[in-house]
Amino acid sequence: MTKAAKTTSGRDTILVIDDDRDLRSLIATIGEINGIRVLEAADCSIGLKILDKEHERIKLVLLDYFMPGMEPTTCAKAIVAKAGKAIAVFLLTAADDPAGRAAQLNVNGWLPKPTEVANITKLFSTVAFPQKETGK
Repeated sequence: MTKAAKTTSGRDTILVIDDDRDLRSLIATIGEINGIRVLEAADCSIGLKILDKEHERIKLVLLDYFMPGMEPTTCAKAIVAKAGKAIAVFLLTAADDPAGRAAQLNVNGWLPKPTEVANITKLFSTVAFPQKETGK
């Protein structure tokens, strides 16, 4: 269900791009509990700016598929292109056939929306920071 991103040292940050403030806050809290820096963006254009500025530190992008502003496919393709191979990109989506959509957009994987805290913690520990002991 996922493709691993190329491992790169020095990356300690997750970027959450989602218009849902509560979900961004939840993910930031999970990151804080687990000692992981989380940056937040409310839309794709802000997310692209943060990704450009913090590229060397970001290890994982969690991207909502449906947000106001930029068209979803355009947004996802721009994020994937800017992320490159060193940064994993996962969709947060309530869309039908999320696995197919993730494959179509060439992202590393997806999480259902709404999602459980355990799914986020597992993603942090298996994809982004396997060396950290998360969720304790």
